[in-house]
Amino acid sequence: MDNKLLDFITSSNLFDEFNVENSSQQLVNICNRKDRFEMFCPECGDKKVFIYDSGFSDIEVKNIINALSSTGSLNGSNYLKHDPIEIFDHWYFCFKCSLNESHKMEYFFTKRGSKIIKVGQYPSYRDIENPQIKKFRKLLGDYYPELSTAIRLFSVNVGIGSFVYLRRIIEKLVYDAFKEAESAGKLTEQEFEYRKTKDENQIRNGIEEKIKLLKGFLPDMMTDQPQIYGVVSTGIHELSEEECLKYFPVLKDGIVMILDGIVARNETEKAETAYKKSLGGIISEIK
Repeated sequence: MDNKLLDFITSSNLFDEFNVENSSQQLVNICNRKDRFEMFCPECGDKKVFIYDSGFSDIEVKNIINALSSTGSLNGSNYLKHDPIEIFDHWYFCFKCSLNESHKMEYFFTKRGSKIIKVGQYPSYRDIENPQIKKFRKLLGDYYPELSTAIRLFSVNVGIGSFVYLRRIIEKLVYDAFKEAESAGKLTEQEFEYRKTKDENQIRNGIEEKIKLLKGFLPDMMTDQPQIYGVVSTGIHELSEEECLKYFPVLKDGIVMILDGIVARNETEKAETAYKKSLGGIISEIK
């Protein structure tokens, strides 16, 4: 999405700030429905495209367009002394689902100087994310609340705490994969164990080495890039709240893709087992 204003509106956390200087054209593109975004719709239960519905009146949008097209505008060779959007102190955006227009996303902002500050949204980040992770409840078992808690903490701007729960999920996946490899006779506990140490860097490196050992039992995405554990662990011990909040979406998406890979593999194995059983029954009948 090239529209940075729209990206901020839909993906920022509460109380995040965005400088709207020279964003008039981006605002017009949103209100004129030229720019849209894809997001999970909790009511549809799937990702849908959302387009602008309301927030700024047609007159306000036309005034902005007229200001932009007038001589000396921000788009022209001369400098417009007053940004056409600086008169709006409170910003509100309502977007509608392209499949069902009664499904809405709403975002609320206050303005301080040249910056808008997100003060609310509905549905919340947690409302949007939680329905998407329900499919992992069986896979994660008792650890399922760890993922939902990480999302909840991030949604209220707790960065480091959210990383703690992401790390627990990774460690659970590593342990489960080891038990599977051990049962298959591919790896012993002695081969898997790393030396006892309190040094955080050694622990971090040890877990990453364990992940590499589990190739074939964890998705390639994880074994080829075991550094995901190191990034999460570094976040807990060395990064600031702001840095953790910045990196959380990428790490959460990575973990979700890893979980998707495990679910897909399990479903494939289940389907193959059922197929072999059915085919064996046919072979028995026609002998």
